[in-house]
Amino acid sequence: MTFNEAVIHIREESRDDIVQLISARISLKKSGHSYSACCPFHNDKTASFFVHGTKGFFKCFGCPAKGDAIRFVALFDGLTFTETIHLLSHRYHISISKNDRKEYQRAIKTEDEILSGFASVKSEILKKSIVYVAFKKSNTPFTPILFIDGSLSLDAARLLKKRAQKIVFVAQDTSWEILKPSFHAALKTQLEVFAIPDYSDEFQEMDWVDYCAMQTSQKITKKDVIELIAVIPDNIARSIYITYATDNFKELTT
Repeated sequence: MTFNEAVIHIREESRDDIVQLISARISLKKSGHSYSACCPFHNDKTASFFVHGTKGFFKCFGCPAKGDAIRFVALFDGLTFTETIHLLSHRYHISISKNDRKEYQRAIKTEDEILSGFASVKSEILKKSIVYVAFKKSNTPFTPILFIDGSLSLDAARLLKKRAQKIVFVAQDTSWEILKPSFHAALKTQLEVFAIPDYSDEFQEMDWVDYCAMQTSQKITKKDVIELIAVIPDNIARSIYITYATDNFKELTT
């Protein structure tokens, strides 16, 4: 069957299967006509997560997480909607047409072509809504992390934005010629941009503007900072950064 036909069938099958699907991933406790658990999507200590088997949906009263079985699997496993449908098609013995399956496989291949190693960590990125990017391989305490060769491209930043809200650049021994276009790509896609500088023995991250203002080993100019602020799409965020830059970038090279 086509992908769209498969979606209809999987929605029907997973509606009655929601308790089994979720209990295979987290521990559920019977609670009246429903099931409860500590929510896996936030730091929950009060079991505010409920699954309604007869109605076929879940809801957390401590965070925005809610939806049907497909939505839960997508959130918990860190998958896109398309990836979730292909995953569940195996569970319900549904055969998706070769053309649609090939298109899905091409999409997965393209992701790793855009950003090497992305497929192996994208599930964790979605769960944590954060990604670390380093420019040289080393033993670091950060996760999920991607090691890239050269600057972060705009296509790669757009790919990360689908799953993350925040990006942290591990900037040790990295030149401004590599960092600036990386900041540029991330800011343009509206990621929250942070960096861990060379002198941070405790791996303390800082907002990218503070990184620029405090660098002494690299020649970062006010013009560089203004150019980066200019690419931020959100007017309010851009205005805030302009005000902050005006007040705090006096020490930058002019």
